[in-house]
Amino acid sequence: MSAVQSLVLLHGWGGDRRLWQRLLEVLQPGLAIPVMCLELPGFGARSADSWPEDSLLDESVLAQLPADCVLVGHSLGGMLATRLAASAGESRIRGVITIAANATFLQRDDWPGMAATTFDEFRCALATDGPGTWRRFCGLQARGDGASRQLLSQLRQWRPPAVGAAWAGALQSLGRWDNRPLLRVAKGLPVPALHIYGERDALVPVAAATQLQSHGAAVELLPGCGHTPHISRPEKVAALVKGFLGSIGQPGAEDSHVPQRAPFAKGAVARSFGRAAKKYDAAAHLQRAVCRQLMAGVGIGWQPERILDLGSGTGYGSAGLRQRFPRAEIIALDIAEDMLRLARTQRPVADFHVNGDAEQLPLADGSVDLVFSSMALQWCCNLERLFAELRRVMAPGGLCLVSTLGPGTLRELKRSWAQVDGGVHVNRFSSREEWLGAASAAGLAGGLHNEQRILHFASALQLMRELKSIGAGNVNRAAGRGLTSRAKLQRVLDAYENFRTGAGLPASYDIYYLSLRVQSAGAVGSALSGGIEQAAPQG
Repeated sequence: MSAVQSLVLLHGWGGDRRLWQRLLEVLQPGLAIPVMCLELPGFGARSADSWPEDSLLDESVLAQLPADCVLVGHSLGGMLATRLAASAGESRIRGVITIAANATFLQRDDWPGMAATTFDEFRCALATDGPGTWRRFCGLQARGDGASRQLLSQLRQWRPPAVGAAWAGALQSLGRWDNRPLLRVAKGLPVPALHIYGERDALVPVAAATQLQSHGAAVELLPGCGHTPHISRPEKVAALVKGFLGSIGQPGAEDSHVPQRAPFAKGAVARSFGRAAKKYDAAAHLQRAVCRQLMAGVGIGWQPERILDLGSGTGYGSAGLRQRFPRAEIIALDIAEDMLRLARTQRPVADFHVNGDAEQLPLADGSVDLVFSSMALQWCCNLERLFAELRRVMAPGGLCLVSTLGPGTLRELKRSWAQVDGGVHVNRFSSREEWLGAASAAGLAGGLHNEQRILHFASALQLMRELKSIGAGNVNRAAGRGLTSRAKLQRVLDAYENFRTGAGLPASYDIYYLSLRVQSAGAVGSALSGGIEQAAPQG
């Protein structure tokens, strides 16, 4: 197969090429291939064109595609990209990325989608008040997003040249298309595909993403995002696009975030800890002890002005940091919005609660004096990217304290499963060489202290339930997703009994403590006064 030569972007219903503006600002720097934005008939510069029949639409778009391209389509554009990839266009198309595109926009049979009555009401409103319906549509696209106010303002600034008759034709196609047969695992698309969804999308139910994933499709669910994650979270979407290019062999993209190859799916991690939020504090005894131990590494007499509690969870670490540094500004950042919501309610000690990813920090360069992260960064997929981000946000003279898990964690459980099958049943964690190597490559110097802690349980089932209650269940992509049979589970429990001691069944934890500073203070830019680029409002 030839290398990818270009990206082609297809906008959704009610938009035009302007909707790609923020993504392009992040995506294009360093990208070795050109990007083309195609506008559909009746929208943007083509607002005077009529909407054609499906076959003519397919032919006209295919005729504009360059050879060896990857299609990136939003909403209706994503559904169109899927149709084209499944047709004769596969000779030109090397891959497909859809954003907020359901397999069927309308609910059909057991597939989640918009109710037909709601869709018909919207279609009738378009016929009587086109501009007003467009404004309402802007609101629907922004609804649920963590940056909904800014997003809505931005969408309404991109007022269309006209709301013409073609809009009704495009809406009819959106309601008519049914790509379910094209996406089922038994057939699938003839080219690689990635489907990106916003967890809070008001137009495409999150259940549709789960349904699509159950059919074998590669799905990424972005927490805190609505219908337009490429506008509200362009950095995240750009990383996924570059990762996809790397996964299909695009030169220069291999070091990007590759969702198909990463050991953890970030959306799965966020959902797992989100579900565990309410029960987390009651079970996280080890996590609290490690957090206190890490906090002891902060020297006496030092007063950081701004602290990042990275992977802040329910706010236990933030509370300790506030007690230690009462005048500091504390930013609590976590990938699980439900954890942040609980922290805002039960431990409202941080100045900001930010829903974000450690590998794509929404913070200004050189703006943080102390990065504090306890038992969270083991869920990062790319250590090089992680430490590059940490170094970027650290102020001159700043300190980074991290506690995380090493590969010896839960070795008894691993060995017990290994006696039953060859599957991945326990999360995989990086070695000390990988942690220190990634930190050094980013320009961070320091040391790593290793500690072994052993907890004891009455039964292996008690251990498994506790892991689930704190959100630390198995989220590896390589893990089997079927139900474990009762007979297989019993074999695991029997194998674990071989480790029993007088204190009970041991569960070993391999804990790393890292203390890091920027190798050369001059290499870090001066702190920017802006600090946080986007902060969630206080609850």
